[in-house]
Amino acid sequence: MSSILLMNLQVTRALQHYGETMKMKFVKMGINGEGIGYADNNIPVFCDGVFPGEEAEVEITQKNKTYWRAKVVRMVFRSKERVRTEYKYSVEEGCPLFEMKYPAQLVHKKELLEEALIKYGNVKKTLVRDIHPSPVTLGYRSQCKLPVQEDHHLVQTGMYVPGTNHWHMIDRSLIQDPLLEKTRVKILKRVGRSHLHVWDPKEEKGLRYLVMRCIDGKVQCTLVTGRDKIHKELIEEIMSISEMQGLFQSINTEKKGVNIFGSEVHKLAGEDTQSVTMDDITLQLSPQSFFQLNIPQAKELYHMAVSKIDPCDTLVEAYCGIGAMSLMAHDKAKHIYGIESIQDAVDNANMNARNNNIDNAEFICADAAEGLDKIAADTKIDTILADPPRSGMDDAMIASILKARPKKSFMYPAIQLRWHAI
Repeated sequence: MSSILLMNLQVTRALQHYGETMKMKFVKMGINGEGIGYADNNIPVFCDGVFPGEEAEVEITQKNKTYWRAKVVRMVFRSKERVRTEYKYSVEEGCPLFEMKYPAQLVHKKELLEEALIKYGNVKKTLVRDIHPSPVTLGYRSQCKLPVQEDHHLVQTGMYVPGTNHWHMIDRSLIQDPLLEKTRVKILKRVGRSHLHVWDPKEEKGLRYLVMRCIDGKVQCTLVTGRDKIHKELIEEIMSISEMQGLFQSINTEKKGVNIFGSEVHKLAGEDTQSVTMDDITLQLSPQSFFQLNIPQAKELYHMAVSKIDPCDTLVEAYCGIGAMSLMAHDKAKHIYGIESIQDAVDNANMNARNNNIDNAEFICADAAEGLDKIAADTKIDTILADPPRSGMDDAMIASILKARPKKSFMYPAIQLRWHAI
């Protein structure tokens, strides 16, 4: 029997299971935290809500030639690594491993990293070190960006169920800073009593998102709205909350856009920025500035990255944000360049350099590859430090790094590349 005929026979047998239930043992984890089992035809089956080592009765919900998807009908055997909890929002908050013991989470995440590195980079798993655990695993998120809707005649925040446009109200979060949670509730009550309604796309008015950040007991809040004028009474009510540090508004009327903030952010009351301290460096954050959500772990990550930098003449940090790592490494290089594509973040970074009396760092607003090419044309680069976005480096940036040929390059926080080893 030919291999093609055998494959078609396997797929045909698999199709017979579509919509039916079957008992399945799950043996590994997918990149989104789902369990992976195998049907009797050896086709992988992805299923949310199950962990490696567990067995469940599942229903096949989607069929493809190379993989299937299923949903849990009934758990048959639970892993000893599973923690029972009454918390009901882990799916909506994108926390598929919430019910898994933290040490087990680290083991499986390391395995996923090893698989990705060997598949895409031919990097042996023996080169992957153990994951450094976070000092905190609950209440660690310092920022939230939550869509707003009306639920039972109350203004509420929630999240969209992953992979859908179904909004789900969330009345409490265990992963967000407790003070952030308390302040969120206070703000929503004040909005509910005001003239500000929830977003109406036809009128292009109303509150769309509530964006908040909490650091050292102080909260910065941005109301993302349509074409609304925020009444003075609401501004004063929100600012009467003791922990409020600054209140802002951003107008966003895009109906199909993915951006939360509009093109501009205007201060309504309070302070212009929010500060966070990393060692002896104080950083100022504007509402749109990106910063790591888990601040205690961010300190550990930044220390690790900076400790790997050898003294040099020229250091370049790509995707530098507000310049945290560049400024923490200011004594490692004679001159430091930071590259960031968001102008607000670049303004924050340059202000942070001035405020900390650091005169050997400058930050430019540019695409990472274009900025690196421009710097490399005039300067010999010794070290490149890169903290790319979730989508990763694009081909242009990889080509620019290869062209610049620094002595050392880091893709923060996981990989260090020495050019003689490439």
